[in-house]
Amino acid sequence: MNALTVLLKREYWEHKGAIFYTPAIMAGVFATLMILAGITGDTAISVNHNEDFHFADHLPKLVEQFESMSEVEKRQGVQAGLYGTLMFFGGIMLLISLFYCLGCLYDERKDRSILFWKSMPVSDTKTVLSKFATVCLLIPVSYFIVVTAFQIYMLLFTTVLAWIGGSWGTMIWASSNLFSVMFNGLMSMLMAMLWLSPFWAWLIFASSWAKKVAFMWGALPIIMLTIAEGWVFKSSNFIEMLAMRVANTFTIMNSNLHFTTHKEVFDLDVMRWYEVFGNSEFWIGLVVAGVFLSGAIYTRSIRNET
Repeated sequence: MNALTVLLKREYWEHKGAIFYTPAIMAGVFATLMILAGITGDTAISVNHNEDFHFADHLPKLVEQFESMSEVEKRQGVQAGLYGTLMFFGGIMLLISLFYCLGCLYDERKDRSILFWKSMPVSDTKTVLSKFATVCLLIPVSYFIVVTAFQIYMLLFTTVLAWIGGSWGTMIWASSNLFSVMFNGLMSMLMAMLWLSPFWAWLIFASSWAKKVAFMWGALPIIMLTIAEGWVFKSSNFIEMLAMRVANTFTIMNSNLHFTTHKEVFDLDVMRWYEVFGNSEFWIGLVVAGVFLSGAIYTRSIRNET
């Protein structure tokens, strides 16, 4: 267990830019844009060339409208804004995870650092499992921390606007149900990443034996199988299954937003994060992931160079 913890720390420090700095910088940019929008929004904006609109002048009216809403409408409005941050940050998290998996075993062979790591008393099994744990645990937890910080910033920013509009802003925090939002957000991100476990495991496997351009070796077999199925069976079940798997990842990650606003997500059946455990496809995916990870462990044990 100590060896796995050390390996996870190694992954974090080697990929700190993608795991932490990327979402942190994005959050900082959005936070700055919100401040700039608040500053410039108070300037006069010409409407129909004969009327000036001042955002600050309309804040009291907006606050009054919010306070006149029912408790349910307040919760929906505030929590929808908080859950909405998962849509963007979650998409970036998936993209970062894709490139991480493709390079995690390929890069160490490319720069020959694998020779150093193999000289250490750490098995190939633990090394590969640490890569898998990074994408399924470390990355979503890191992004969750940044998302949570940004959500709190959003609440503080909105509270300041409420003060300007003549309200204490306490109804914003009361409607946020922040701890519930945080818990559901974390679990949704973790379960979404586990739902994609066969994809991550396949990419790690491809990274373990790719000679050049790991992305090509990860995508080419999928493309070939899709073409072969279409040519032989005149069907596209394989690629449709993969597409549905990816689409369901977004429904799991954004299920909280769906059940808050009652809006459809890609017009698909939406699973809450805890409903994933009762889905047979989830467990089958874990078995498939185990097979690919076993292949990656074996391949790493016999290959030291690209």
